[in-house]
Parts: sequence; C-alpha cells; structure tokens
Amino acid sequence: MPFEQHFFQNSTKMKMINISQKLSWLVIFSGIIIFGSGCSKLVGFTKENTTPTSCADSAIERAFNLHEGAKTGLALYFEERSDNQLYQAFYAATDSVYESRKVKKCWDRRVSHYNAMLNLREMNTALARVIRRNMPDDDRGELISVFREQYDWVMPNFR
Repeated sequence: MPFEQHFFQNSTKMKMINISQKLSWLVIFSGIIIFGSGCSKLVGFTKENTTPTSCADSAIERAFNLHEGAKTGLALYFEERSDNQLYQAFYAATDSVYESRKVKKCWDRRVSHYNAMLNLREMNTALARVIRRNMPDDDRGELISVFREQYDWVMPNFR
C-alpha cells in the first residue's frame, strides 16, 4: 500500500477534514516552494537588489562611517569642549583604520578597495594627529584612561 493511500485512509478514519489528493499535493509543493524561497528577496516586493553584498564594499563603508563619526566627534569637542567627545573621536578614527584593513581579508577586493583603504588610513592619521594635539594630557609620556569624564592613570606605580 503506497504512503499516500495509507495517509489519506488514516486521515478519514480519524475524522479529519477530507481534502482531495490533488489539493493536498498542491499545498505541499507550494509550501515547499514558499519555504525554500524564504531566504531570498523578492525584487518586486522589497525593491532591493538581490545581488550578494560585497565584503570589501561593506568593510569600506563601515570604515568611512566610523571616519565620519570621528570628524563629528571632533567638531562636537570644539563646540562643547568635552574631553569625552575628543576621546570618542580618537577611538572612532582608530577603529576606522582597523575596519579598513579588513579589506585585505575579503575575497572580492579590487584595486579601488585598496586605494580606498589607503585614503582612509591617510585621512584618519591626519585626523588622529589633530585629535592628539587637543588632548588634555600634560605629559606626552604618560597614559590616561577616560571613562565618562573620569581620568585614571594607566600605570600609577610608575608615575
């Protein structure tokens, strides 16, 4: 006895809703198609591009957004004179350099990505130089850590 016949005989015995075999196969196959295409994007519905995103493009975009955040933080420092903004800008510039270096690990990198990485490194280096000039550290040889406007010496024993 085939599986379909056994399945439908048991379903009628259990007084379930009697569905014709053609309709049940249609529901099963349409469910498989809908379930299988659930991970893909429908262009007409979402209005988005269905091509896979580039690893290198997304890394450069994240690095550029961090660079923009660093510039915004520096501008806020000049406006508010808040040292916290200055340190956040410095960390964002540093993170931007590290994020742009991730392009080297991407399989789809091109020469334009490499040039963008070099440009971001140069821009962030210049930005970090401006930020370092404005840091409130009295002595260039001493390191301090900042958390919410509280300054702590990193190595107080060597002070």
